[in-house]
Amino acid sequence: MSGYEEVATAGVVTGGLPDDEAGPDLWFQLPPGFTPFQLDEDPESRMLRMAEATDVMFGVTATAEQKLSLIVSGEYILQTMIAADAEHVSSCLVRMPDGELSQATLCVLVERPAAGPQHQDRQSSAKRTAVQWRDLYPDAEVGLVMLPYGMTALCIHDQAILIPGAVFGLGDPVPATVRQVQFCVPLQTRPGSALFVFTTQDTHPVHWAAYLDMFSGIMRSLSADEPQGERRPGDRDPGAEGTERQT
Repeated sequence: MSGYEEVATAGVVTGGLPDDEAGPDLWFQLPPGFTPFQLDEDPESRMLRMAEATDVMFGVTATAEQKLSLIVSGEYILQTMIAADAEHVSSCLVRMPDGELSQATLCVLVERPAAGPQHQDRQSSAKRTAVQWRDLYPDAEVGLVMLPYGMTALCIHDQAILIPGAVFGLGDPVPATVRQVQFCVPLQTRPGSALFVFTTQDTHPVHWAAYLDMFSGIMRSLSADEPQGERRPGDRDPGAEGTERQT
């Protein structure tokens, strides 16, 4: 299991231009334990690497069926995010204070208005998003948070999902409950917003508190300026899928 413990820097292109025409203009830091996916990678190659990493991470502590379930369900979630035009997807594996391994996913999507003013009132935009989320998720925790990057809307809620049974070789869908933290960040550089979505099935109170601390650190690191001297996700070791973080 890799002992990689460095913070990595990730970037998101918010202008809707190809990567060779525009570099990222929204930067954030990924704490130890987070591994970004190459979204254009061949799924078969990615799943083979995930299988190798899962063997390293879990060894004989998990059955072959459990490992396969983790790999297939992870790929299904990733494909769902890619279909939603995600700009960034990271998977994290952390060992909680009680010694249990826990997994979560970070996804970043960018909303780019097709028309409208060239500038936006960022605080008003965040407030409108919070109002919309209160209506959409009546049982959720919704509010506004002031980050170094600016005001953002926050939403924390549980969501019941159905994973197609075919991915597990079953006839019926498999029910699951996930907990999500959503931050909607009005962009500084142009109209639109970046939506950060952190998702996990691990809702244990102690584990969830650790996840909130990690995700809060990611959001506090948001910047329109590229950090200098930081390791980027693309510079990680090719076997980084086996990265584990101790909390």
